[in-house]
Amino acid sequence: MFYWIRNRRLKKRQKIYKLPTPGPWVDYIKNNVAIYHFLPQPLQQELLGHVNVFLAEKYFSGHAGLEVTDEMRVTIAAQACLLLLNRKTNYYPHLKTIMIYPAGFKNPNHHDKPGHHLGESWVRGPVILSWNDSIHGARNAKDGTNVVIHEFAHQLDQADGAGDGRPWFDSAHIKTWGKVMSKEFKSLIIKAKLNKRSFLDHYGATNPAEFFAVSSEHFFEQPKTFKRKHPELYQILSGYYRLDPSSWLIK
Repeated sequence: MFYWIRNRRLKKRQKIYKLPTPGPWVDYIKNNVAIYHFLPQPLQQELLGHVNVFLAEKYFSGHAGLEVTDEMRVTIAAQACLLLLNRKTNYYPHLKTIMIYPAGFKNPNHHDKPGHHLGESWVRGPVILSWNDSIHGARNAKDGTNVVIHEFAHQLDQADGAGDGRPWFDSAHIKTWGKVMSKEFKSLIIKAKLNKRSFLDHYGATNPAEFFAVSSEHFFEQPKTFKRKHPELYQILSGYYRLDPSSWLIK
């Protein structure tokens, strides 16, 4: 029974993936998602197919008076689907809902965390995003800051039920992953404590989960500098994502 259901879902996804992406959706992506223009043409086409499936399966809800538009849905979906390119994907299977606030929000369940949040990712969903920050990150593909990439990297990490900075991947690479990630994470912790400048944002020193999410932001948006400054870390992320953004025309 389970095999039949899974096979039926796969066929449905394949059909949706192959559908022409609506013209207005493509325009939203071209206008808002700057990194789209740096992707090789085959990856652009793949991204559009993934967006079709993502939007068919995920529910978006607006909060604090925000009315969700197609532009918001498509802009967020395109960034989330960057992390799925060039490899098999199950489209964030535990995620059903993306909650959108107009800007930074305060989570009433986090009484011990003052200030405003730009995004959150929960095991088995939801993902919560500030629209102002989502669109700002989408339109700047070179600053190494992208809240959508960050939160959906958390979703990849949490797919096995734990946000520990180690997403699921081939067990043959676990040893190398652990060695490199641990070394780079400890180095960033020291730099953050000493308030020393670093290529990787100091927020990545919070814990291994945040280190993976922050590293993913830099990987997609500043790949050439990343590869030069942190070659081992870049290599294992390139192996995980099965992409080499340094070959795209961005810094």
